[in-house]
Amino acid sequence: MKKLAKYLHPGIISRVGAFVINPKGLAEGNIAGAHKSPFHGFSVEFAGHREYIPGDDTKHIDWNVYYKRDKYFIKQYEAETNLVTQIFLDASESMRFKSGDQSKLDFASYLAVSLTYLVTNARDSMGMGIFNDKIVEYLPPSNSLQTVYKMSKVLEEMTPVKKTEMGNSLMDFAQRIGRRQIVIVISDCLLRPSELHDGLSRLRYDHHEIVLFHVMDPQEIDFDLEGTIRFQGMEGAGEVKLDARRVRKAYMKKFEEHRHKILDVCEKNNTEYVPANTGKSVSELLMGYLSSRLTHINR
Repeated sequence: MKKLAKYLHPGIISRVGAFVINPKGLAEGNIAGAHKSPFHGFSVEFAGHREYIPGDDTKHIDWNVYYKRDKYFIKQYEAETNLVTQIFLDASESMRFKSGDQSKLDFASYLAVSLTYLVTNARDSMGMGIFNDKIVEYLPPSNSLQTVYKMSKVLEEMTPVKKTEMGNSLMDFAQRIGRRQIVIVISDCLLRPSELHDGLSRLRYDHHEIVLFHVMDPQEIDFDLEGTIRFQGMEGAGEVKLDARRVRKAYMKKFEEHRHKILDVCEKNNTEYVPANTGKSVSELLMGYLSSRLTHINR
């Protein structure tokens, strides 16, 4: 029997399905919900407009504005308290890498779809942007469980290509998502730290709560290789043959330096950093992360 969603794994959901993702700060959203709002006033109090995004409920279109400007705009209201979460997922060529049975993109996809299940199961909304050197796919936020299957299908059909360009892509993403939300970035972070800094700074400017899952393959972390190995760059870096044992020390130093720079960028931008080792299970990662998040919120 064919699975309805490749990346919706029953084993993961059975372990983490009872968790609810709550914001660490105040929530802003589009419908009444269970999260504390930063706004005051009645839920019907008009707050302003934003440009229509495909997937928005058409009943909120302001037709008077459309007739004047020949563009669709959505009415927004204050005291709206549901949680909106967005996933920003890296589908660049380096995400194809795997030393075992599962690529970094597969791991990221299981993670993204599992998080989407948790959010929509709580009747909150989840959206997703997928990028390489630009945003190649965007699914507007929805609180329907069908979003889980839609996201899984999009990720199943995704072929990782091109280089990672997170800075400009995050700038574009920030323009699309509007008011304060939780933004979950999932990437292997094979980029210039300054590029990550620029993108995260833009999100922080809009007061989003940001979480970065740094996806790493066990061989990237441990480099437990021996003999002469032909290394092939997955984002246009060419090929090189090296004695793995002789270069291991220098590689480990560079890898740790890069990881500390990524962590430093996250600290400067008030971004929660979560290391994600693809050699471990997604359920183990989520159990640890969601438990620590719950502890933080309940303090």
